[in-house]
Amino acid sequence: MDQPDTKTIKLRKSVQIKGDSVVYDSLDLREPTVDELDRCLKAGDSAYATNAALISFVSGVPLAAIRNLGKRDYEEAADYLQGFRLDGPTTGEA
Repeated sequence: MDQPDTKTIKLRKSVQIKGDSVVYDSLDLREPTVDELDRCLKAGDSAYATNAALISFVSGVPLAAIRNLGKRDYEEAADYLQGFRLDGPTTGEA
């Protein structure tokens, strides 16, 4: 595993939660904790749900905003975080 400690992803299209004025235009990612990895596996039944939860836990961006990410931004974030996982869901549907 040769992952950088952190990664900032500038979003191709900024996201926000409906009705909220906060706009997210980047994701600041870091190595996840064991607790975050464990919690993300309990967050849903699909790889999309578990990866979205992990992206939210690690970046601090609310899950509702992460669920509005474009596919390319989602995949870039999920691919970075996948490098820290021993096994489990990969990007996309399992």
